[in-house]
Amino acid sequence: MDTNLKTADHDAACIPPLILISCYFLSCFITLIVYLTDGTSNVYSNFMYLPIAIVSASQGKKPGMIHAAVSALLIGPFMPLDVSLHQSQPLENWMIRLTLYVIIAFVIGFFADYYKQEFDRNLRHEKELYESQIATIYSLVRLLESRDVTSGFHVERVSTLCKLLAEYLQRLPKYKTIINDVFIDNLYKSSPLHDIGKVGIPDKILLKPGKLTVEEFEVMKTHTTIGANTLTQVQDKYSGNKFLELGIELTRWHHERWDGTGYPDGLKGEKIPLSARIVAIADVYEALRSKRVYKSAYSHEKATQIIKEYRSSHFDPKLVDVFLEHADAFEAAFDQFSS
Repeated sequence: MDTNLKTADHDAACIPPLILISCYFLSCFITLIVYLTDGTSNVYSNFMYLPIAIVSASQGKKPGMIHAAVSALLIGPFMPLDVSLHQSQPLENWMIRLTLYVIIAFVIGFFADYYKQEFDRNLRHEKELYESQIATIYSLVRLLESRDVTSGFHVERVSTLCKLLAEYLQRLPKYKTIINDVFIDNLYKSSPLHDIGKVGIPDKILLKPGKLTVEEFEVMKTHTTIGANTLTQVQDKYSGNKFLELGIELTRWHHERWDGTGYPDGLKGEKIPLSARIVAIADVYEALRSKRVYKSAYSHEKATQIIKEYRSSHFDPKLVDVFLEHADAFEAAFDQFSS
């Protein structure tokens, strides 16, 4: 697990105890106010409902009822009804207050627990649905690979290389506000979709062992828009899905070039989405290192040199610099999958 993610989880885990501790301090502070304002005969004792409600709503029934009992005791038998007159509270007064506090804590805590259980149930359902969607999409990607004769680990390699490059970019000041752990996770999961549009390319073109003609290449280029349009139709049913948003970006624009000579839209420079710029480098490196029906596999050194030569023409120069700086890590990431 990434360090940033561990820190976020730790911070989230610390919030409930902090609320509980803060509410106990608040109850003690209210007790002091009640005493300094001449005892429970004044209205200030009603402020005790506030920490009771907060604890019950945030922690649930049991912690809420315990806090209610403690709060009732704080302004209970030892708190005078009137300090200046040295008048004690009648027993029934603080017993009724104790009962009311506990009942209120129980009611608020009951609904808090109920809605938390509902939220957790819905969250689990959404996670299961999301995972089933991912599994379905990955099955389609695998089906595509059975047609397009590529390396058996093409999807795994491209995903791993994309994640690795994004993690290195995240360390740079320019990308710290752009690339977070969610972006990296979505990029890792959506990058296998980059060539999904090839399902719409005829076999005679997709599987052609030799060089494509100009007309055939124009047909091949449509895999970017076919894939993006397909995912857009899916997104219409699941609006706001960041995984699909990223998938559409990188599927449509991973063949765009930094100098604007790419396809399908001729985007230039940073007008090309960052996700597509990352996939462009990962995809080309993986393709160069892998054996194809029309070429043999290139060495890491030759593949790296080719990417370097296309810095500022095909690829984002800053991304190429990061790739070159950590070239050994990319070689190791590629080699961990054996054909």
